[in-house]
Amino acid sequence: MNIFLVGAGGVGFHLARLLSMENHDVTVVEHDRNILEQIDYELDVSSVRGSAVSVIQLKETGVPNADLFISATGDDEINLISAATAKGLGAKQVVARVDAPDYTESSILLEAILGIDYILSPNALTALEIAKFIETPGLVATEEFGRGHVQMRQIKVTGSPASNGKTLSDVTLPGDVLVGMISRRGRSFVPHGASTIEAGDLVTFIGRKEALKDIHKLFQGHEPKAEKVVVMGGRSIGLHLTQVIEKRYPVVKLFDRDLQRCNALAAQLKSARVVCRDATTRVALEQEHVAGADAFVATTRDDERNIMASVLAKEVGAHRTIAVVHQPDFAPLVGRLGIDHAVTPRASFANRVLKLVHQERASSSALIGDGQIQLLEFVVKENTPILRRPLREVKLPREALVAAVLRNDDVIIPHGNSMVTAGDSVVLLVRSEYLPQAMKFFRP
Repeated sequence: MNIFLVGAGGVGFHLARLLSMENHDVTVVEHDRNILEQIDYELDVSSVRGSAVSVIQLKETGVPNADLFISATGDDEINLISAATAKGLGAKQVVARVDAPDYTESSILLEAILGIDYILSPNALTALEIAKFIETPGLVATEEFGRGHVQMRQIKVTGSPASNGKTLSDVTLPGDVLVGMISRRGRSFVPHGASTIEAGDLVTFIGRKEALKDIHKLFQGHEPKAEKVVVMGGRSIGLHLTQVIEKRYPVVKLFDRDLQRCNALAAQLKSARVVCRDATTRVALEQEHVAGADAFVATTRDDERNIMASVLAKEVGAHRTIAVVHQPDFAPLVGRLGIDHAVTPRASFANRVLKLVHQERASSSALIGDGQIQLLEFVVKENTPILRRPLREVKLPREALVAAVLRNDDVIIPHGNSMVTAGDSVVLLVRSEYLPQAMKFFRP
């Protein structure tokens, strides 16, 4: 796919890396020389120094021939103008990144007026991800495949039957469920029978939808429904999140230390209580009864403050803590500090864009974590190398596996002797860097 990406800051650079790993023809347009030097050194993409809103430059760069154009600078107005310009020049699909709530709330209208296909907010996507985690504790991600018959669930494990000397081969799982991937301390791997599952692991289960209902209880236990939620940080992510959850839970508190900002928040929110205090102090957390909170979420732009506040809230007595982490290198550290979950805005945005990229070849797709792992569903065609061979004889990359097969309406969790036939819907789980190698087995 011919993809143009404008802006290579934290969000854009991460997206460019993921797209280049999939062997797309990627061109990055960026005005900062230092960032361009970093791109040329680290990524296998083309780079152009230029303006995101110059019609002449975008045309000369080849934007009219783009299959996908993404404007991901840190300036909302530039992104909207750039994406609209690219669409006018002939780009097939265009995406604009926005952060301001005013643009997010008007995204449908703006898409119609400006001709932009998708207006996406990393902050709004992050807020929705956090809201889902609060609603279903321990369930980090979920996705359906095979017309709803197959489901993927990524669970944060609190108690595991495959620990204390026991391995996966010692655990009896439902026959229609597969452990596809384990993520532990920032490293992800495809498990085998001798693997263990430890408390704190992120485990990806794939299988028949009905069978996965019991898996959550087995590795998470029963969690009471949340009643009280505390949010720190009243800017974009915190405001989005509070607006989403304030009607769902009896008590929602939003902390912010800026008085002017607090007054504005109080006018925008309906039932949530705004607390104008610094949530990184133990005194404030104790006096505002954070000890009784079912969930504490730190959403400021400062990673260190988010981590520190989450650790404090846990010590004070908050049941679950969630930290927004903009610097991805911090994410693996969060679990070691006792924080239950970390969310990265750039990953939320990149995952949504990659779903658009995969639409041409996959009927469904999902990305796990920071885009390290991908799940793709597609129909197997005639004359592909994987057909009519036992899967144990198919030399897929080490970090790739056929996780599920849907034949008519039957869900098959394959084993070494299983064979794939033409017309089957296959769910492939693979590390992103091995995707091009794995896909060779599914092309005629």
